[in-house]
Amino acid sequence: MRCKGPTLDTLHMVESVLRKADGPLSLNRIKALLPRQVMHPTLREAIEHYKRLGCVTEGSKGVMWTLNIEPDLWRAVEKWEGR
Repeated sequence: MRCKGPTLDTLHMVESVLRKADGPLSLNRIKALLPRQVMHPTLREAIEHYKRLGCVTEGSKGVMWTLNIEPDLWRAVEKWEGR
């Protein structure tokens, strides 16, 4: 029986790697930096989880941790017009 989604331990490992990175990382680079082996679909699910939460951004150059907890940013976001 297959577990649904990545484990909490996997999510913590992925978060740690992304937070420490200075720029975007490819999925292969993330896998290489993880302390233990993670299957590609599991890593993809972890990235999608953090994208849904607004913690990471994914683009043509890779995945990057983008969560910003500065209160000024969120005050500015609240003033943006809905699109």
